[in-house]
Amino acid sequence: PSWRDGLAPLPATAAYADRVTACARDWPAGYVAHHYTRYLGDLSGGQIIRGTAEKTWGFARKGDGVRFYVFEDIANPAAFKRAYRALLDGLPLDDLEKQRVVDECKLAFRLNTAVFRELGEQFPLSA
Repeated sequence: PSWRDGLAPLPATAAYADRVTACARDWPAGYVAHHYTRYLGDLSGGQIIRGTAEKTWGFARKGDGVRFYVFEDIANPAAFKRAYRALLDGLPLDDLEKQRVVDECKLAFRLNTAVFRELGEQFPLSA
């Protein structure tokens, strides 16, 4: 019951979560940028991460240790991504706001990369 006691996110994770929270609270289009980056990133490159984690740490294929990267309800990932991008392209944003969203996607990617980097430093694969 007290497994959360004493747990704290690593600094990169806290920074990422704080940015997502700020966008969700104050800038919906920025929040969409984070959703896009996370969801499509995990649907795409996350499959490589899933496979590496399964091999490296012996997780069951598409099991509990990697379930975050399992998308069983998406039969055709390529078609899903095309439809998702079409919805994004249809958002009523002017050119300046579109550029802000693109910039936020780039920031989201950097924040996510920092999380993985910090996790790798904290829990090296060679250990």
